[in-house]
Amino acid sequence: MKTAETIPQTLDPAAEPPRLGEYNGFEVYSMPFFATLIASEPEPLGRWYERALGFGVMLAGPLVHLRRRKYQDLLVVRGVAGDEGARAGGPVLRLDADGELDELAARARREPRVGRSSVVGPVDTPWNTRELTVTDPEGYRFIFSARRTAADPTLDAQARAMFDAGRRKDGP
Repeated sequence: MKTAETIPQTLDPAAEPPRLGEYNGFEVYSMPFFATLIASEPEPLGRWYERALGFGVMLAGPLVHLRRRKYQDLLVVRGVAGDEGARAGGPVLRLDADGELDELAARARREPRVGRSSVVGPVDTPWNTRELTVTDPEGYRFIFSARRTAADPTLDAQARAMFDAGRRKDGP
């Protein structure tokens, strides 16, 4: 593990976060984004994410730190009475699944349904992606998105026209 003296003190905001070492087989870095999920029982929910979606457990204790790919980190913490509203109708998290969407869908479908869990898709979208929607046992929804291997030329032309129309006249 690097010490504070070896970590750069000024960071280029466009650069990757500095690598801080390794822990339990996972790269340690300052996480630019992560979601915190509230669960009545964090460890069983963490095991569901391992089995259903291929997340790895980086740390388990008072919270469960899960990682699927770099920058796809979830922290699962124990909830208290009244936290249920954080799940119901909460944000939908979108994660990249390029090159693995069909395998991820098959894996998620093999996992028995528990609580609110469900799997929908993959489906083709009007914006030339394929998307898989997975709801976990606590009701959190994730959309895993991948580029379509064969883009729809009509949708592609519509998207280009939309971007051209929305381009600022004073910008690049």
